[in-house]
Parts: sequence; C-alpha cells; structure tokens
Amino acid sequence: MSTDTRAASTTGGSGRRARPGRVIPLSWRNLTQSKVRLAASVAGAAFAVVLMLVENEFRNALLDNMVAVVLNLDGDLFMTNRGRYMVSQPVPFPRQRLELAKGVPGVAEAHPFYLVTEEESSWRNPLTGLSRPIRLLAYDPRADLFALDDVHRQRELWSRPDTVLADNRSKRRSFGTLTPGTVSEFNGRRVEVVGEFSLGTDFRSNGTIVMSEANMLRYCPLRAAAPWALTPVDIGVLRLRPGTPEHEARAAVAARLPVDVIVLTKAELVRKEQDFWEKVTPIGVVFDIGVAMGFVVGLAICYQVLFAEIADRLPQFATLKAIGHTDLTLARLVLLEGLYLALLGFAVGLAISLWLFRWIQDATGLTTVLRMSDALGVLALTVLMCGAAGLLASRRLLTVDPASLFD
Repeated sequence: MSTDTRAASTTGGSGRRARPGRVIPLSWRNLTQSKVRLAASVAGAAFAVVLMLVENEFRNALLDNMVAVVLNLDGDLFMTNRGRYMVSQPVPFPRQRLELAKGVPGVAEAHPFYLVTEEESSWRNPLTGLSRPIRLLAYDPRADLFALDDVHRQRELWSRPDTVLADNRSKRRSFGTLTPGTVSEFNGRRVEVVGEFSLGTDFRSNGTIVMSEANMLRYCPLRAAAPWALTPVDIGVLRLRPGTPEHEARAAVAARLPVDVIVLTKAELVRKEQDFWEKVTPIGVVFDIGVAMGFVVGLAICYQVLFAEIADRLPQFATLKAIGHTDLTLARLVLLEGLYLALLGFAVGLAISLWLFRWIQDATGLTTVLRMSDALGVLALTVLMCGAAGLLASRRLLTVDPASLFD
C-alpha cells in the first residue's frame, strides 16, 4: 500500500510508468489488489443487491398483475358491488343496475363484464385428465371491452359456441396444452381453444380464458339460473359521450344507482385494488421485511470485507498516520473503498437480477418489469449500506498507533 495516492498511481503494478496526469485512487488499489478477494467482496455486495431487487420486484409484480385485467378494460367509468373489496372477489351485482346507468345523461354505453373466479370454474387438463381452477373473463364480443389486440382480432373465432381464447402465459403444468385446436372440458362441458392472447398470471390465478357472454351463461349454470335482469355481473363498464366531464358523469351515475353499487374511474379502481393488497393484506409488509433483510445482510457482508481490509493493512495505515494523515483522512479512504464496492456490487447484482426476472416471468407467467425508479432506489440503498459499513469498519483506525511500527 502506497503512502501517497498520486505517487502510487504513477507506476503500475509492473513498474511501468502510467500516463502523465493519471491518478489511481488508493482506495481502488486496495480493493483491487487481490483479484480473489475482490471477487468475493463484489459477490457479497451483489448478493444483497439481488435480494433487495427481487423482493422489490415481487412487490411490483403483485401490484401490477393483480390489476392487469382492470388496466386492459376499455371504459371510462366502472361499476362494482360496494362489498367487493378486491376485483377477484365473487361479489356481483344485478344486471338491471346497468340499465339504470344507461339512462344517465352523458353515458353512451353500459356493458356487463364477467370475471368468473376459480371458485366457479374448472378446466380439465387434456394431458392428465385432472381438473384445475381457472379464471374466466367474459363479455359480449361486439362490445370490445378488453383492450388486447389478440382478443379483438380473434373475436369472430371465440364468438362461436363452445369456444374460448386461452392465455398463452397460463401455467402449463396445471392446465396442459392451451394451443389453438386443443379440445378439453370447462365445467364438465366440451370446449375448444380457438386462439391465444397474452395477459399473464397473478397471485390468485394461474391461468385465464376468455369466452363470450352467451357461452359463459351456458357453462356457468348458476349465473344463467337468475332472470335476465338479475344476472350476476362483476364489473359494469361505462363509456361516456365525447366531451362529457368524467367527474360529473360519475356523480350523476352514482346518484341514480342504489347504495349497493359504487362507481369508480379506472384510476380509482386500480388504486383501490392495489391498496388492498399492499396495505390490508400482510403481503406488502412481508416484501418490506425482505428488502430490509437484504440491506442488513449486505451491511454485515460489506462490514466484514472492509474490516478485513483494514486489519490486513494496519502497518500501512500506521505509516500514513505517522506522516501526518488524520483519522478523518483515513476514514475517507475506507468510505471511498466502500463506494467502489457498492457500485461494483450493484452492477453485478443488477445483471443477475435482470436474468432472474426473465426466468421468473417464463416460469410463472407473472409480468416482471424493473422500473428505473426502483433500480435507482436500490442503488441508493446499496451506497448507504456500504457507506454505513465503511463508517463502522473505520472505527478500527482510531486504535492505529504509529509507534507500533517500531515495536
């Protein structure tokens, strides 16, 4: 270890003179002197980065995938049962509520959207013969309520009797082949897969199929048993006339309807769903704890790395102290080494995490997208983690005695 960062940088490890003006910080030389130790140190920091990124991404996957159906609904206002605390909860309202909404000035269309949960539906795996719960989305194909190009483009196919579209990201292990031409059973009745679309799974549903309203009423006898006006509807999709203020139409529709139904904008419905999963259920807290544990683990690893660096170089630090460097100067060297470790660990951890996200998406069907804000947040946590470790480790420098050089 050199006692002068500029002097140490003017010669490479092989004795060759470096380019004029090139300065290699002493902290960087200390960190990279041993390639084996460098690899182990970066691996430890990267491990913490992967933990934090993956936990954060699981939270995003939960919140994003649970509202994927809502985000793809093509409407301005949405009606749900007031007691429906999450979209996938089977608490419908009678169809006649939609007829009331149609009479409100400014409302151009009011359509029923059926989200039949796993409690009411089952798909027979054509490979194993076993039946598994599956999510069913249904509506009148002519209404084009679901804003996915594949669904819209193939509506003539799935409008036919006894046909469905299947999500190609459904878990194959549960449902077997879901490719076009597959013939199986839904709720004990023969059905044919006539096309595919891509939506993805969530934390409640392992697969999804789309069916016309007419087909749904044939396959779900409990829904069809009610009189037409009382047919259970899960979500009412309202479209407004051009130029109609959304907030005014929302208030007018809400005033027209009984208290058992609420009217929400898409943003409100999305926020209501995400708030339930993040704040009401313990899942949000679990992911917070996961991020915190990643931070603590990384802090412990980085502390051990930096403390070992200091312990191995105590005579050199004593030399620096003997020639007039203060404890603050030496602590800055350790903090700078921690910063380099944080940046290297984050780069490696980010690369590993991106690969993991792709693998998770392929294996589970969950949509995993790393947001720039999340990546920057984890980078800030990594720098804080290594900085705190550097501060803790630098306390060892306070005990360095230059006189020990002459013992």
